[in-house]
Amino acid sequence: MKRPSVTSSAIPLITAMIAVAAVLLPIFLADTPWPVGARDYLQENGFGDSGAINLVSAIYLGYRAFDTLGETIVLLVAVGGTIGILTRSGAILAEGYTNPDTVAGIDSSEEEIPSFSLAREKRKSHALRTHLLEVVTAILGPIVLLFGFYVMLYGHLSPGGGFQGGVVVASGIVFLGLGNRMESSTKLTQAAVLGRIEAAAFLLLILASISGILLGKGFFGNPLSRFTAVPEGFIIMLNAIIGLKVGAGIGFMCIAILGRER
Repeated sequence: MKRPSVTSSAIPLITAMIAVAAVLLPIFLADTPWPVGARDYLQENGFGDSGAINLVSAIYLGYRAFDTLGETIVLLVAVGGTIGILTRSGAILAEGYTNPDTVAGIDSSEEEIPSFSLAREKRKSHALRTHLLEVVTAILGPIVLLFGFYVMLYGHLSPGGGFQGGVVVASGIVFLGLGNRMESSTKLTQAAVLGRIEAAAFLLLILASISGILLGKGFFGNPLSRFTAVPEGFIIMLNAIIGLKVGAGIGFMCIAILGRER
């Protein structure tokens, strides 16, 4: 078999570098000053308007909250689309996430179904399990979940927020799915539970967005301003809702593709 020459393999890299240079060089060589109006406004008024020390949270949950709503819709469509594509491709998803008997007309009883779990007979015969993946993930799962909620709820004070914390929460859910101890499994990895959490979180986000209109504060206005003088309360609530939405959605998708036992 003839190996590709170094010159031919370097052509895509050289082409990519030329394309990047063509885009970036005019920006750095231009004499037009960088726009600083929005930056200066946020630096001077961001904390006072939103109560969030982390100005990133002030932007995506305050000034650009409408964009955040669009991003959650994109995530919802992406998760649904991924599950749909996997189902039509004949992939064997975890039990409860789809009906394997109707996937691409294949009878699941005749398929070798993958699993990330130890065999039941090994579970019963070994009190001290040696499967490194399951042992480590079973221990780290609750810790990762706790850290995810911390990142989610304290995103207004430090780097983090709903999206970042939600991804960490999803990682904790996946760890729980991989490291279920003995024959027991947590309800947090079940399709029905994750689906309900995601749907409820998305409904709460919609209600939070229109509640400001009902109270005369405008779309995504702070409805809590009538009840508390703490402006960051609304951002904390939105971070929690978005974190649950992201965590349940990504966790749902990841658990679905882990496979199941016979």
